[in-house]
Amino acid sequence: MAVLSGASAIVLNEAAYLRKLDPVLKAEVSRWSLLLLTAAVVLLNVLIARGHNWAAGWLAGYFAVCLMSILPTLDDCTHRLAFSSGVVFSLLGLLLLNTDWHREMRHACREMRAQRALARAMYKRFSDNLKAKTRRARQQ
Repeated sequence: MAVLSGASAIVLNEAAYLRKLDPVLKAEVSRWSLLLLTAAVVLLNVLIARGHNWAAGWLAGYFAVCLMSILPTLDDCTHRLAFSSGVVFSLLGLLLLNTDWHREMRHACREMRAQRALARAMYKRFSDNLKAKTRRARQQ
């Protein structure tokens, strides 16, 4: 939903605000905008999968920004299908983030993050004890 929402926002903003630009420049701006938005979405989804809950808030903000950038293009929008799909994709993305399934997944990812931190702490303590024993054995 995020990539489709971002692509719709880029297409509509290009059609509404960048009409007078050279087509080659418009294509370059659109390409880099889509690349930047896609990289942001991928990063936020990786952070969600790694157990960072705050990334879901940023992803919701991404959908809200896409929606807010699409809505003003209604007046001079010749692409009604792109406008409708952009609004629908943004709202569906927000709805997806708010489902029980997605909340359960984020909770499970947060628990796995806590378990990884505990395992790292236990490993560090064990390896520190082992190093101390080997140092004492060498000194004797």
